[in-house]
Amino acid sequence: MSVNGMLQAGKEPVLEGSIVKDVGTVWEQALPAVARDLAAFVDARQTDRKAFDQILRHAMTIAPKLTLQGGTTEVLRGIIARGLGLR
Repeated sequence: MSVNGMLQAGKEPVLEGSIVKDVGTVWEQALPAVARDLAAFVDARQTDRKAFDQILRHAMTIAPKLTLQGGTTEVLRGIIARGLGLR
């Protein structure tokens, strides 16, 4: 929301946008594994496990590409380091 507000105000939130992208990517890549682990506790007879498994397979397949969309993790972290004066 903050980055969006900055964009609407005509600012260029390069550092903030890079941080959001990096944190979001880490979360998006971890989420399918967390969902898979939590699904082990659900009674498969009471749910549509087939649909869940199909969605999970898709999520696990695309998770690695998320670090390439919008900038690789290394590039984003370089931008963050520069923005924080660490580089």
